[in-house]
Amino acid sequence: MKKVLLFITILLTVIACTISFPSSSSYDREVETGVAVAFTQTALAAAQQSPAATLTLENAVSPTPTLTQTPPADDPKIQLGDPDWQDDITSDKNWSLAQVNEGIGEDVFTHSKGAIAARNSFSFNWILTYFSFRDAYLEAKFEVDTCSKNDRYGLMARAKDYADGIAYYYTVTCDGHYNLRRVTTSGTTELLDSPSSEALNAGSDQSNTLGMWLKGSTIRLYANNQFLTEINDSQIDVDGHFGFFVNSAQTPGFTVHLDEIAYWLID
Repeated sequence: MKKVLLFITILLTVIACTISFPSSSSYDREVETGVAVAFTQTALAAAQQSPAATLTLENAVSPTPTLTQTPPADDPKIQLGDPDWQDDITSDKNWSLAQVNEGIGEDVFTHSKGAIAARNSFSFNWILTYFSFRDAYLEAKFEVDTCSKNDRYGLMARAKDYADGIAYYYTVTCDGHYNLRRVTTSGTTELLDSPSSEALNAGSDQSNTLGMWLKGSTIRLYANNQFLTEINDSQIDVDGHFGFFVNSAQTPGFTVHLDEIAYWLID
C-alpha cells in the first residue's frame, strides 16, 4: 500500500497538486507526479474545494478486463460526422495556460504557433478543460520532440474534478507501446500490459493521432485512425472532464505539442 499526499492550491482559476502512481512492470521506475489543472470562469462554481486535502491511493484488485473478439471498424469519425466540439489551438482560450503555469511555478504548458507545448523533466503533468462528457469519441493530434523509450504522453477522460487525478489515462510511450490505466480512490489499476503497435509512430520527431472511445463500460483505443483494442471497465462510468498529460521518464525537458483536439458525442 502506498500513500500519496495530494496538495491542492487554488490560485485564481488554477489548481496545482501532486500524486504518485504505483510502479508497474511496464515502467522503469516510479516518478513523482506534478499535476497542473486549468479551468475558466465557467467552471468556478464547480471548484469549491478546500485549499488542501490528503488522498490515499492504493493498488486496486479488479477482474481481468474483457477484450472484444471482433474489432470494430477503424476510424470512428467516418460514421460520427462532424465533431460536437473541437479546438485547433489557434489560441489558449480553453486551457488558461497563464494561470496553470503560475500554479505550478514554471512554464510547463505554453502556447505558440497553433499548438500547446507540454514540457517537463521527470514529473507527470496534466491539464484539463472545463468541458465534459460521459459517452464520446475523443481524438487529439500530438507532435513529439526528442524522446527516449519510456517517455510518455496521452489522453485522459472522465475526470470527475480538476485535482484528484481520478480518470482513465490512455498512454503512449516513445518506443511505440500503449497502455490504459484507471485511477480511483481505491488505487491505480493497469488495464493493459503495455503492448506495442505498428500503428504508432515510435521515436523522436514523430506525430501520433490518439483516439479514445468511451460508451458506458466500453473503452476503445485508436492510433492514427487504426483500432488498437477494446476493454470493458465500469469503475469510472460518469460524466467528466478531459485533457492530456506528459511524463518525462528518461529525457530532461521532454516536450509534446498538442496540435488539435475534438470530441464526438455518442448516443
